Amino acid sequence: MAAKENLNREVRTYENEEIRVIWNPESCTHVGECVRGNPLVFDPMRRPWIDLTQACAKDIAAVIDRCPSGALRAEMKTPVRIAFEEEACRSAAYRDDVQIGECEFLVSGNLWTLTHTGVRPGFEGQGIARKLVEKVIEEARRRGAVIAPVCSYARKMMLGRETYRDVLAP
Repeated sequence: MAAKENLNREVRTYENEEIRVIWNPESCTHVGECVRGNPLVFDPMRRPWIDLTQACAKDIAAVIDRCPSGALRAEMKTPVRIAFEEEACRSAAYRDDVQIGECEFLVSGNLWTLTHTGVRPGFEGQGIARKLVEKVIEEARRRGAVIAPVCSYARKMMLGRETYRDVLAP
């Protein structure tokens, strides 16, 4: 079986409920990068060499994002949609039309005070909170508003970073 897989250089797909991984062995020139990134998922001595049960989808996708040859691609099966909901003074994250997170703010003139950022249990660690805050920042810039990050997550994310200096309230 192992010898047959080595001879067969067709594109392979590995998937579970959350992620689809596509591997093109013809393009693969840096197998060490993914193995160093997560040897439990990527093990060239095992058949099949990719085992998606060994890590969560976001961790697998993070390793694949660093693939220098592009031989590996990851597709999340259920994307998260981030919406700016002006009337509710928030940005909200949705997966399959179910709200899974929010970044709330108060408006006083051109000052937006970020008061809360949260992601529902089971969705943490996927970068959703960052995307929620980024959505509010994007809209604040577009509208000429400044932000006071009172929420602990937004404060940690924004303070001391040059990227956000233009939108931080004095």
